[in-house]
Amino acid sequence: MYQVMKRDHQRDEAAVANSVVISEAVKRAAQRAGVQPTTSQSQLAADVTESSALCAAFQQEMNSAISRRLENDNDYMPEKYPNTEKFFKSK
Repeated sequence: MYQVMKRDHQRDEAAVANSVVISEAVKRAAQRAGVQPTTSQSQLAADVTESSALCAAFQQEMNSAISRRLENDNDYMPEKYPNTEKFFKSK
């Protein structure tokens, strides 16, 4: 039971971290493009963090990027990082 709760807590922490990263990236992209949201920067950030589709797409892209990196990185040693290997090869 404790392991399940711990895993859920870690998943929640990852989701919050992802939403913060996405929110900041969208704000920076809007600023660099010279556009203003129709509401406010803070509302844009809130809208982004509430978009489960955007967060899921971000997570999928991150997993793909990490998997590609692991496949092509000559310095990566699967035996040194068995949990990483198990996680990304099980997908």
